[in-house]
Amino acid sequence: MRLCASSLLVTFALECLAASVLYGTVFYVDPEKGDMDNDGSAERPWRTVEQVFEQNLIQTRDTAGRFKNPQAPVKAGDTILLRSGYHGEIYCRGAYNDDFISIVAEEGHKPRVRRVFFSAAKKWVIRGLTVSPGFAPEYKRDRLIYVVNWSGPSADFVIENNTLYSSVDAPSWSAKEWDSLVCYGISVIGDRIRIQNNTLRYVNHGITISGDKITVERNSIEHIAGDGIVCSANNASLLGNSMKYFYKVNSNHDDGIQFHRGRDKTTPILNAVVRGNSVIARDNAVSSPLIGSPQGICNFDIPAVNWRVENNLVLVQHHHGITISGCRNCVIINNLAYNPYGGRFFAGIMIGTTHGKTISENSVIRNNLVNSEISYPRANNTVDHNIVVNDPDRFFRNPRKYDMRHKQASPAIDAGSIISAPEIDINGVRRPQGIGVDVGPYEFEGVHVPMNSGIR
Repeated sequence: MRLCASSLLVTFALECLAASVLYGTVFYVDPEKGDMDNDGSAERPWRTVEQVFEQNLIQTRDTAGRFKNPQAPVKAGDTILLRSGYHGEIYCRGAYNDDFISIVAEEGHKPRVRRVFFSAAKKWVIRGLTVSPGFAPEYKRDRLIYVVNWSGPSADFVIENNTLYSSVDAPSWSAKEWDSLVCYGISVIGDRIRIQNNTLRYVNHGITISGDKITVERNSIEHIAGDGIVCSANNASLLGNSMKYFYKVNSNHDDGIQFHRGRDKTTPILNAVVRGNSVIARDNAVSSPLIGSPQGICNFDIPAVNWRVENNLVLVQHHHGITISGCRNCVIINNLAYNPYGGRFFAGIMIGTTHGKTISENSVIRNNLVNSEISYPRANNTVDHNIVVNDPDRFFRNPRKYDMRHKQASPAIDAGSIISAPEIDINGVRRPQGIGVDVGPYEFEGVHVPMNSGIR
């Protein structure tokens, strides 16, 4: 099966690719039993994926479209299956494919690599690898998966089902060691990239994206020394990601999800969708003196144009729960921004003026649960059906254990507006379940009790 190369069908092609296993001719790589003089068959595998690249066994194209390695056995549309063992690193520059080449863990195997690096590359799949510099003979801080546009654009990557971490020693690191040794997780600069179902642990910034049409979906990022996700991309979709345990080890103001363009304070980020993510500073399962609290979902610097921020759960010990400055034609709906940890901060939702002096206007803030008053410019913005939580025990099932689902007879049940509300909640439950839409990211599925029934 070959994927269609038409740009009009890229989204469909990526979805088909993510759901499939093998493509084209299949080659095998086995660090324990392989040999580079073999033919790459299941019975006679090559040795490591690093050597596959070093010995030019992959036919591709350079930045000018000319064939590289025209006699190589691996061609566009083929799959390279990696077996358990240490494979070195994947390092590739100037590699444009006419169809996707997949580098995939063989079922039941756990291939290990030091890092993955692509520059000026197109149509690659990286699936099922375990990535850490701790596998190498010498530990070196790095970006664990890095796709960049040096010497040419990069595009059309699928990065999924990988496990990434800095070091198995990270749980015992001091703040100084965290600051000097921890690695960035997944960093991409490119277009039409899908990053999904990856597990990242003990990382600096978890996932950093820049470019256009990038989807970051259902990734788990825990034990973070910087930001969970950093977005500088237009048309980005951040969907169903979870971030937890933020370590305060330097002067960075940590965020769960942060949008910015570096020193550029005027170029807007367009058409972001931020849906169903959870940002949780900490819970009772992990204890460390280094764990603090990030800010939540934030944009301070640049215009945010045509964004939709919905169904997000933000639990932070900070007043910046959801702060979107320069918010223009945006919808912020059915979120929970709350501080369950105590102290003097009350998390909420704010829209205002960017550092580049762009004001917020023509935006909607609706159906949100917060524990501070919503802050917004009064002109040309719509704010309704939001609830400030003063008594968490009336609203949440178990706030002391960070279970923020609605309890029976919560004042948030059926109290929202159906106008522009998302059709499903953060867990995929269809709205409404009762006579109205619930306020916040959760839709109550239990027995609905009328608000005037007297039951508490």
